Amino acid sequence: MGRMRGSGPNMSSTGTILDVIAERFDLTTIKREQAVFSCPAADLLDAEKMKRLLELYTPMVKGKDQSVGEVYMTGWFRGPMLALIYMLSVGKQAVNLSLDNLTIQLFKASYNNKEYYRCEFLIRHSELEDGPEDQRHYEQWAQEKMGGFYEYTVRPVLESIAAVGTLKAGMLWSQLPTSLEYGHELLMKSDASIVAKQRAERIYGLIKSLDGERFGRTKNPLDVKFRMTESMDDPNKQVRMKYACCLYYLVEDGYYCFTCPRIKESEREDRRAECRAAKQG
Repeated sequence: MGRMRGSGPNMSSTGTILDVIAERFDLTTIKREQAVFSCPAADLLDAEKMKRLLELYTPMVKGKDQSVGEVYMTGWFRGPMLALIYMLSVGKQAVNLSLDNLTIQLFKASYNNKEYYRCEFLIRHSELEDGPEDQRHYEQWAQEKMGGFYEYTVRPVLESIAAVGTLKAGMLWSQLPTSLEYGHELLMKSDASIVAKQRAERIYGLIKSLDGERFGRTKNPLDVKFRMTESMDDPNKQVRMKYACCLYYLVEDGYYCFTCPRIKESEREDRRAECRAAKQG
């Protein structure tokens, strides 16, 4: 499902905000001349273009079913989602993340000597907007930035995917809470300043408080509770289960993740036993 690059404890590394979000969250100001596919993000709202893109993209991610392409395409928005939280928290700034200001860039990348296709968003106009100094006005401004991002950038694309695809919008939205939780956890463990972390904590709460209408849902799909389960290799450690299945089992040579909510606890227990026996051996 891809990963958030360079997202260890030094998330607040030196460099401008734009440098950091380019390195960590797949938002860039640099056009990739070698992109295998590129289009204005607003084109994702066109039904025929969306159909063609899903037909192109699903084989790229080795999906055995189009639903894989639909879920992985939803995952494109993890980077911008976490980048916006980072900007608001660390810099008290925001960049225009409207569909009209973004371009999709699909390109070949490599990880552990294996090639895969990754999506990056090209920002056309990258001027940073500073938030208000007054705390109350800042929080109102930050909440509107987050709410607008979900309502006017993410929601239209997910509804476009659902309109031509096989999965409903609710299933697509369910792919994002785990990434939100993971990204927030990393930021809180990073070497960002105490003030930045305090802002991040408040922004996290503001996201959870957004009205469901922003998402086109009766309830906020990001305001969820997670189940925990015993770690595969450490009986004294609990790990967070994914909120929804990522459909990796429908990828060529794929399987159900250990933290997938779809597998039975008995299977998880078998995997624990196998893993621990291998460590002892």
